[in-house]
Amino acid sequence: MSNILFLDKMQQAIKSYDSDEFIECVQTKEITTNASELMNDTLSVSLPFDGTIKDASYIAVNDTKEQEFSLYRILTAKDEDNLLSFEAINFAVDELDNFIIKDIRPKNRSFSYVINQLLSDSGCDWVLGVCEPIKTVSSTFYYTSMREALKALQELGSEFTFSIEITGNKITKKIINCYNQIGKITNKRFEYGEDVLKIVHQQDRTNIVTALIGRGKGEEVGDGYGRRIEFSDVEWKKSNGKPLDKPKGQNWIEYPEMTKEYGIPSNGKMLPRKTVVVFDDVEDASELLQKTYDQLAYYCRPLVQFSTEILGSDSIGNTVSIHRGERNYHYQTRVFKVVTDHINGRVQASLGDNLSGNSINRQLSQVQSNISDLDSNKMTWYDSTEIGKYQDDIMRGAGANGGSIYMVNGIEAGVSQSRETYEQVFMDGPKIQDSQYFMIQNNAGISFKQCKKGQWKTIQDVHNGASTTAWTLDGTFNASFIAAGILAGVLIQGVVVKSIGSNSFYQSVLSNGAFSIEQYKETNNVDYTKPDWQKDVHGGKVGEFIGTYDGNTKKANGSALINYPGYILSINQDDGNGTSTPVFQVPSDSTFDKPKFKLFGDGTLQGDINIKGNFYVNGVKIDTNGGGNSGGGDTGWNGQYPPEVTSDRDKRYWQIWAMAIGAGFSKQAAAALLGNAQGESDANPTADESNGAPGFGYGVWQWTDSSGASSGRVYMINLMTRAGVTDDPDTITAQFKLLIWHAPNGQWFATSSYPYSWTQFMTLTDINTATQAFVSNFERPLIGHPERSTWAQEWYNKFVNLGIPSGGGGYIAPISSPITVTSEFGWRTSPITGAQEFHNGIDLVNGNPNTPILASGDGQVVQAGSNYYDWYGNYTVIKHADGMYTGYAHQSRIDVSVGQNVKQGQQIGLMGTTGPSTGEHCHFQFMDEFYPSSSAHFHNARDYIKF
Repeated sequence: MSNILFLDKMQQAIKSYDSDEFIECVQTKEITTNASELMNDTLSVSLPFDGTIKDASYIAVNDTKEQEFSLYRILTAKDEDNLLSFEAINFAVDELDNFIIKDIRPKNRSFSYVINQLLSDSGCDWVLGVCEPIKTVSSTFYYTSMREALKALQELGSEFTFSIEITGNKITKKIINCYNQIGKITNKRFEYGEDVLKIVHQQDRTNIVTALIGRGKGEEVGDGYGRRIEFSDVEWKKSNGKPLDKPKGQNWIEYPEMTKEYGIPSNGKMLPRKTVVVFDDVEDASELLQKTYDQLAYYCRPLVQFSTEILGSDSIGNTVSIHRGERNYHYQTRVFKVVTDHINGRVQASLGDNLSGNSINRQLSQVQSNISDLDSNKMTWYDSTEIGKYQDDIMRGAGANGGSIYMVNGIEAGVSQSRETYEQVFMDGPKIQDSQYFMIQNNAGISFKQCKKGQWKTIQDVHNGASTTAWTLDGTFNASFIAAGILAGVLIQGVVVKSIGSNSFYQSVLSNGAFSIEQYKETNNVDYTKPDWQKDVHGGKVGEFIGTYDGNTKKANGSALINYPGYILSINQDDGNGTSTPVFQVPSDSTFDKPKFKLFGDGTLQGDINIKGNFYVNGVKIDTNGGGNSGGGDTGWNGQYPPEVTSDRDKRYWQIWAMAIGAGFSKQAAAALLGNAQGESDANPTADESNGAPGFGYGVWQWTDSSGASSGRVYMINLMTRAGVTDDPDTITAQFKLLIWHAPNGQWFATSSYPYSWTQFMTLTDINTATQAFVSNFERPLIGHPERSTWAQEWYNKFVNLGIPSGGGGYIAPISSPITVTSEFGWRTSPITGAQEFHNGIDLVNGNPNTPILASGDGQVVQAGSNYYDWYGNYTVIKHADGMYTGYAHQSRIDVSVGQNVKQGQQIGLMGTTGPSTGEHCHFQFMDEFYPSSSAHFHNARDYIKF
């Protein structure tokens, strides 16, 4: 997987992606045929529309473990059908063309010295990295660009690559690397049928030259240059170690063997094919002869290109060997082009001579930009026809997990001496020895074979292996291969009978839209002349699918599996030895009026369960309050207490606190409820306010009069009936539901002293204001109760740092225990940039880098993906009923979508490190806005959950 960054016009990172998020991501690197041109390097990508990158100017690609990137300048950007497409080229060539060297004239200086001089004089911000050549440079660089200067140096026998380093979100270094030759001579072998998937061999014999006349720099005369330097006076002898014989007085050098093979026929002999090559910068005759020979070594032979598809790419420029034994192909060659598909990891490589472009125009250049230094260690190339015309090539990639298809000829199968295709083999691995399942197609039909992985090593092993024919060529199908499926429009008439006793049979019938299993008696006393003779043998229907089928809508209606009285319908688990036990059973006493069923064994039900009737566990009735009238229900509390809450009194008030927080109250407003509850229930739960009016406020929290005599209790029960509250009226659950209904529906009247609506009260953040607002608007006493503010503050101090237990409307941690907080909420030094930053969440780990991410509470997904903000990577946001939002950043995988409703504890993704991140963790947030307008709208998760 590759890391890909998009950058703006200032070359600062906008957003980061992994290559598997793209629809297309193809990178092409090619060493050009002409040494005077730098390496071609292009990138083509497309991905779903993302507004944050549509105006990007650059793309950086890193497919190595190092932190160096290849940077590309975007040439074209296309927005079509919700798809963004970009075409880009390596930015170095373009950028270096705009830095001008004024006047640098090195004499016998090293490559590294000259390149550093050129970089300094041009004023560009590039630096020299690797520099291998040990040759010296004597040349003139006068008002030319850095690009042209590097091209000139490349003609002297070097090759260049370009890369950048990125720290944080910006480029910190631009690097030029100079090599004698890109790549290296490796011991890597690509074996056909192993690593090599496809071979195409191509020759180009156009414009072969077998003799060259070399001409060097012209002699200076008054107004220009006159006669050019030649090497007529230089003598070469093979006996003295020279590659060719060249006598004195001869102004050309010739390959006699190539003339004999590719020369011009004349009067029974072959004349050399000659042309002229010019080197404007060469002033020495011996050097001119050597350079002319170097050119001849290239142009006197056919060019050979060898393109291949390989598993596991080799670096561009590397020298490798590639082999195919039965073709007698054994090549040592250089990788000059690599096309990498970063989506699926597939690599296409081209080796040998680069034949791209119009090969007919392969002419010797008459200018200084000619190739001047080629590899002199050329191996013999074995001539052959194109391998592509043979039908037994291996074709790979048929399966998502590396399966393959093998076209087998008669020779390989061992059945004939013909190269015509005999059969086709599908396998589940990339090659035979890595496969265990095979499907064979030949003139006998389709069959299946299998072995232990590694047992079969050759195609003949597969051919000779035992098989089972599934479908013969004449159309006969082996029904044992039907594992599952749909049979449409089938009418089965007749019976399939299996004896299960000495006097009874079962038959299966599918006819006229109904499927039935029927029991028949074995009897000889049947009068077949009677119209109703079947009654004598029919024992009863055991089961039946009955239904209708609408051919227009293609829908079935009314299907049923019927258990007739007196018969037991059972789904059993067999132990393989003929013994079975039921998993699901309809007992024989199940009737239409009183249906019954039984389930056996452990099981799991996912989703809500609605039980209409009583629910018992081990004989104990479980009611709507959890079995002990201790609360519960759906009011935002799950019956759990923090370890610090131990007394019965504190537990009662904790239950009110948890329910209020779960219903969307601020913590201060929840504390106000507790202060008022203490004033009512602890002081005098049956007190009158005046003139016989009952104290019905929060006195209900600790009801002591359950006899029905209290007018206050009767009044409250009547209100519960009106509100539709069906819970036990003596529980806190019922009384809290009544409060939530009663306050905004009749009890709450905003006073002039505290002019807050019920909704506004729930969000108050001042404890005294919230407490007195509740007293004035809900209780409406004759006298004030300032002491309740003091009690509310005491409850707030006791509960605020305990968090909310998991379940209901309270929040839970988004990952499982044991949880470690690696970075707290608030200001910190950024581990990415090193600068001070406000950390708007809390970072959590638990030792499992792929741990599931869980929804902290019920809610609706409002963000799911990587298109929110690039620093969050894969990011999910859930909106909750209390108006809060929780965010989960840096996930490796997202399992939910926008608009989906999720339950507390439901898995929404996996922990990861997408986006700028130093490792796998969950960046967890609480926000009171979806797009927080400032840091003030982020909240510390520790205020909601105890970690």
